[in-house]
Amino acid sequence: MRIGIDFGTTNSAAALYDGNRLHPITTLDHANILPSLIYLTRQHQVILGVEAAREYTRRETGRAVHWKTKDFGSIEIVVAGTGGGPIIYQHPITLTYDDAANGRLIQSVKTALRSIEYGGTQVFDRYYTLDELIALVLGYLKTQAETQLGQPCDEVVIGRPVQFSDRVYVSTRAEEIIYKAALRVGFREVRFQLEPIGALYLYHSEATQRQKALVFDFGGGTLDLTVAEVGGRSDPQVLATRGLLVGGDDLDKRIMRSLLPYFGEDPMNGMSLPYDLVNALGDWQTMPDLSRPQYRDTFTHLRKTHPRPDQIAALETLVTKNVGFSLFRAIERVKRDLTTQDESELHFLYESIQIQERITRAKFERWIAPELEAVREGVFAVLAEANTPPDQIEVVLRTGGSSLVPAFVRLLSEIFAPDKLTELDPLISVVGGLGILAYQERGLAGPYRHKYLDPIQDASYPRYTIGIDSRVYQDRETVIRKLPVELSGFQALQMRYNDREAQDETHLTFTIDRPCRVYVTYAASANTIPLWLRPFSLDANFKVEVHDEWWGIKELNIYSQEYPRGAVILGGNRAYGAHGKCDPQYLVIVEPL
Repeated sequence: MRIGIDFGTTNSAAALYDGNRLHPITTLDHANILPSLIYLTRQHQVILGVEAAREYTRRETGRAVHWKTKDFGSIEIVVAGTGGGPIIYQHPITLTYDDAANGRLIQSVKTALRSIEYGGTQVFDRYYTLDELIALVLGYLKTQAETQLGQPCDEVVIGRPVQFSDRVYVSTRAEEIIYKAALRVGFREVRFQLEPIGALYLYHSEATQRQKALVFDFGGGTLDLTVAEVGGRSDPQVLATRGLLVGGDDLDKRIMRSLLPYFGEDPMNGMSLPYDLVNALGDWQTMPDLSRPQYRDTFTHLRKTHPRPDQIAALETLVTKNVGFSLFRAIERVKRDLTTQDESELHFLYESIQIQERITRAKFERWIAPELEAVREGVFAVLAEANTPPDQIEVVLRTGGSSLVPAFVRLLSEIFAPDKLTELDPLISVVGGLGILAYQERGLAGPYRHKYLDPIQDASYPRYTIGIDSRVYQDRETVIRKLPVELSGFQALQMRYNDREAQDETHLTFTIDRPCRVYVTYAASANTIPLWLRPFSLDANFKVEVHDEWWGIKELNIYSQEYPRGAVILGGNRAYGAHGKCDPQYLVIVEPL
């Protein structure tokens, strides 16, 4: 069975179209959407959606933050010396974490796809790759769909923004990570479609007359704009599409910035905080970082020198008592109020935090002036790309929660005229169209689809799909502790730990049925690597960590080389040229090109 999934920054949803009508998939609290919130407990229990927010608020809000550093042992680092031999030193592996935390709340995980540097996060004693986190949401929606529909759902069309980033390769990487996540939860066939095209198809399914339309899809993370001809018996014809990295989260941050004087940042009155503090206050998830030990001297200095010590006390309460999430929820409520009211009261009282602010719509619109201008420019840009002047647009389809903000409605009315604006369901119009596209077997599979089909043949070692907690040796319960998300989901060979002393030059031979990049992860503690491995390229930016209950954590460097279809021959772990601490046995991972 084929379903559509809208994996969103703020909310996610799934839907089935049966050829006649749409069936939204019911989630928690009997709703048709799932807030994209993940709460992971210390025991790694997964709680999602509204319940995640409730649990975080109940368990975490108001408690003191208590930072603790845990020692995981050390890794031996070898560097070239100035004399005759290398310099060897021990690098301690430590993790600083909030020892008082009962769990960790993760919000807007989709936004993390914008960063090429972000591959996952440490949650207590376990590392989660980014595709694992996304899989928690996709897997829940898949399970709910199968339960509700009474059939397996193994094919999906997933929505994606027009762009995750201004850099094309970052957007491609982001889509591939979502693809990995979908495979992880059991989808056999995974295709993608742009989110505004989803909304377009839902409208198209009911439009009897041909029209030229602009889709204005404004969500929590991005604004997507599409100009297309829709309606009638012909398929929609997309004329232009454009993505802007502007979303509802940016509007929330504008309100938060207006509240900074309550926390000591008021340059207009000669009061300023260090830049890194101000930057961290822009997101509730980074606020607790300011309570880390390295900021103690900063706060000591501020308490002595700041002209408003009461505001510094409020700042310390904000970052040490885990109330940032509650404050941002109050900000979100004010933003919603201002869609229907001229003003709203923001009352947030907690210990030394005493915020009582009347926020008018006029003030809010002044704060978001940069976003308004960016949206105006984006609309005219997509019209120019479509070679379509505003007066030729016959209908403007607004969808997404941020499309309800009156300033943007007014902006569209000024460009196109109010009678052309049509409001689609802001929460389920995209997923409805994705459900229709899934039924029609439309969508694009992506250029990386073949990379996750097993290319390995005639190998003497068993194969497995590599990920966090994968067992890497047949004869020892050593597991992956940390892994670059770029390698997650590929096929690997399950080696034998006891082969680590092998010295032959043809220790391992296997064949590949297409050109591949072969990764060999080798002990970072080695003085020198084997001669057979030296033609491989070292990736200095990433490493793999494996964990064994007997010897703790070992760090492995990542080497890679491209091979044509045919035989791959690798030498032994201690073949000629290997010197120093070459333990443990290397790992082999294969990526089709």
